[in-house]
Amino acid sequence: MPPKPCHACYYGGLPVKGPRRKGRLWIEEEKLFFEVPEGKGMKRIHLEIPLSKMEKVFLTRDNYYGTDTVLFNLTFDDQTGKSFTLRFAPIALIPRRRIALQKEWFDYLAKVINSSESASPLSTK
Repeated sequence: MPPKPCHACYYGGLPVKGPRRKGRLWIEEEKLFFEVPEGKGMKRIHLEIPLSKMEKVFLTRDNYYGTDTVLFNLTFDDQTGKSFTLRFAPIALIPRRRIALQKEWFDYLAKVINSSESASPLSTK
């Protein structure tokens, strides 16, 4: 069962300007959708990534913005076969809910891509 839609922060990886922009993340009809609205001088981002085009997902940490942020790095192929690594983080205001949300999304994406049920490296504490 896919995770519930959530807000997510875009951190880069695509050929568009404007890292660290808030958007929306959801799964529908075997596709991952990621949408970030237009910003001040920044283009709208609208992705529809078929689950079959995803290659891998891995986590990194980013302390640049003053908090210990877990970033998802999702590598996928576009329609032309070019590979991209989308960097994003599912977000929630309450830290415990954010950790649970990130674990839910990571476990789901890892299972879809790897077809194995390995445990998430995210802490549940």
